[in-house]
Amino acid sequence: MSDDSNKSIIKRVYVPGHVRDLPNGERVKVPGHYKAPTKTS
Repeated sequence: MSDDSNKSIIKRVYVPGHVRDLPNGERVKVPGHYKAPTKTS
């Protein structure tokens, strides 16, 4: 449990429920969920 625990403080990011508009005009309802944080390195 000590591997990379000092580098990655945020283990996961919570995404609240929202409605996403797709480029083709479709609307997708995304429920609240946790997703892995995006790596910027």
